[in-house]
Amino acid sequence: MPRRYVFVTVFCCLMALVAVLGYSQDSTEKRPVRLVLDNPGGRVVFDHQRHAEEYKVACETCHHESATPRDNVQPCGACHGIDFEGSFRDDHVAAFSDDETTCATCHHMSFAAAKWDHEAHATEYASSCTDCHHADADIEPEPGRCSACHLGKPMGGIPDIKAATHQKCASCHEEWFAAGVKGCVNCHSFTDNRKAFAAGEGVDVDPADANCVICHEGAKIKELIPDRMAAFHGQCMTCHEKLGKGPFRKDQCNQCHMK
Repeated sequence: MPRRYVFVTVFCCLMALVAVLGYSQDSTEKRPVRLVLDNPGGRVVFDHQRHAEEYKVACETCHHESATPRDNVQPCGACHGIDFEGSFRDDHVAAFSDDETTCATCHHMSFAAAKWDHEAHATEYASSCTDCHHADADIEPEPGRCSACHLGKPMGGIPDIKAATHQKCASCHEEWFAAGVKGCVNCHSFTDNRKAFAAGEGVDVDPADANCVICHEGAKIKELIPDRMAAFHGQCMTCHEKLGKGPFRKDQCNQCHMK
């Protein structure tokens, strides 16, 4: 190697080493300086440090999983997926597996077992046992416990106990099921996890339940949790419009997005 290149080579290696060490250091506040956000409309370089320090934007303003300041705020992508497919749900559960207080922000209700009065249904509400139990004697020769056949998970063509009982209950209580989650309280007692945590009470939130479509059906998931682009636009443009500064109109996209 010619001598004149030695200094340049050594200098570049030193700079690379400094860069690696700098990025590997665990800073006290763990705040990124700039973020590159991929988007079909062109990448956006977001100056995180300026918003956090110069503009004095509190963490919980954008990282809104908690109403109070937090040291371990989650990145937007942990909740707002590009697409809410199976892989996102798996990553989402993993991201919050050790933080139940964060789960409670969205998973805001813990339902207890149904309040079930068998005697009242048998003597006052039902005309016969077969209103609830199978009328086909080949399936159920004598009325028995639902859980004798319907287990905690589907077995072959037999639905699980939850699906089976809900289907049977819905045949008489259509108006409760039409009300969605709000109708559940007619049978289930529940704990509002957000209020419980705010009151300093411990709540057992199961991160494995992080599948919104269990209660919130199909396409409605995007009404509950906006995708990443909608979330960024909602946060950024709302703030800019409120302050009357920066881009927030549709004809100002090029002020953030770069081709």
